[in-house]
This record gives sequence, structure tokens and C-alpha cells, in this order.
Amino acid sequence: MFASVGPRGGPRPLVAPAIPEPDLSHLTEEERKIIMAVLARQREEEAKEEAMIKEEKPIQARTVNLVGQKKPQQNDVR
Repeated sequence: MFASVGPRGGPRPLVAPAIPEPDLSHLTEEERKIIMAVLARQREEEAKEEAMIKEEKPIQARTVNLVGQKKPQQNDVR
């Protein structure tokens, strides 16, 4: 029986909690536009980061034969 070593498939991407839209009613129209532009840029950057995380390919482990090491004998039982 084998014990579980940890989660498979690599690290999980960080998920930001949903942030409600701020109440901008007390601001001037110009201030609202500035804040909305900043929030839009933040969403774009988060989408880019998420896309980069999805594109990352996991590193695959490979077996390496060391110089001077003999291959293990295989018993051919039929």
C-alpha cells in the first residue's frame, strides 16, 4: 500500500476572493473615472497572470543512468 505524498498536478493557482465594487457615489465624476480605470487595469493584470499560470508546463521527472552503474538484473520468469 502506498501513502499519499501530496496534491497531484502541481501547485494550485491563487484565487483572489471576489471583491464587491466600492461605493463611489460620494466622489466626483472625474474621481470615479480614475478609480474605475484602475480597477479595470487590475482585472486585466489578474487575467494575464492567470493565463500565464495556466500556460506553465509541469516539469517531468526522468530516469538518469549514472556512469559506472550497472543496470539491475531482470529475472525473466515465464
